[in-house]
Amino acid sequence: MNMNATILGQAIAFVIFVWFCMKYVWPPLMAAIEKRQKEISDGLASAERAKKDLDLAQANATDQLKKAKAEAQVNH
Repeated sequence: MNMNATILGQAIAFVIFVWFCMKYVWPPLMAAIEKRQKEISDGLASAERAKKDLDLAQANATDQLKKAKAEAQVNH
């Protein structure tokens, strides 16, 4: 077989393969990646909110404990 025909055939097959991937493989792959990025981002934001809520709850619990101790000292 002629070497030029082989190279031309491989080039055509490669172009068809790239076109197929760009048309049918790339869009669903990018959609899945973007969906996963959004899920991770939402999860990180939720974790940050939960940490702030926990810090606030701990601060409130500490304040209530201090008030209870002060009240116990006054009533004792």
